[in-house]
Amino acid sequence: MPKAFRAASLVAGLAVALTATIANELPASAASNCKITFDSYPVVATGSYGARAKAAQCLLKTAGYDNIISKRFSATDAAQLRRFQAAHRLSATGTVNANSWTALLARGSKPILRYGDNGRGVRRLQRSLTASGRPVPVSGHFGPITRDAVKSVQTLQGWRATGVATTGVWLTLQSGGGGKITVVKAVTRAPTPTAPESGRAAVALAFAKQQLGDRYVFGGSGPNTWDCSGLTMKAWQAAGVTLPHSAARQFRIGTKISKSDLRPGDLVFFYRGIQHVAIYAGDGMVIHAPHPGARVSYIKMAYMPYMGARRLG
Repeated sequence: MPKAFRAASLVAGLAVALTATIANELPASAASNCKITFDSYPVVATGSYGARAKAAQCLLKTAGYDNIISKRFSATDAAQLRRFQAAHRLSATGTVNANSWTALLARGSKPILRYGDNGRGVRRLQRSLTASGRPVPVSGHFGPITRDAVKSVQTLQGWRATGVATTGVWLTLQSGGGGKITVVKAVTRAPTPTAPESGRAAVALAFAKQQLGDRYVFGGSGPNTWDCSGLTMKAWQAAGVTLPHSAARQFRIGTKISKSDLRPGDLVFFYRGIQHVAIYAGDGMVIHAPHPGARVSYIKMAYMPYMGARRLG
């Protein structure tokens, strides 16, 4: 078989395989001949014609909107897009801009994804990252380029840049990926406690509250700068308990407790390998020293990957 013919056959085979993969990621009613993977996602407006206009129609269809899939983006499509934009708190322009592409491509479940993962969820993440202005090859493999793009999302939000695609990362992308989202934004007001504070736990939590607004500095343990374990160490030192200056070592101290049994003052640990520690403040929130460039603040613990909790007093 001539070399040129073999090469052409290989390219054709890969194209068929890619089309089949995309079809498997969309409902049958909308998947037929829908290509949704591109190197870039330019603006699609009423009257736009071509593969990207059709992709926008496909994505709206899979999102549950009543439109006809063709290659021309119609006024009806624009009206349905405005409904989608309004539902996702995007500017209801009827034009598929970067924010709308990002939200459409990210729509769906919010699996925790990290370096080395593979599969459909990774491809969905990569498409949405690309649409948000963070170009990533849509390979289905979570490699260093994908990790760096996820870190960019986390840095925008003021979070610890772990490179792990958490629920918060998905929520950011599903909200357009272009700005901070209030649902996971750290706050400096106190939550309603889920249980009365008492004893040494109350002293430790009160100390942590006094540090709200202080800057994060790696290795910091006061009086005005902190890292995560430095804050919890000094908080519990104020209550008469000695802790090491290490989240992983603090994880080995005290009594192991379940998430459902958390009380204000408990230490809560996050990220695989125990990379982060915070102090539980009640109402599903913790006080923590997040990362360089951030300040001691409250945050919902649901937006960091929970690894366990310990009770000291």
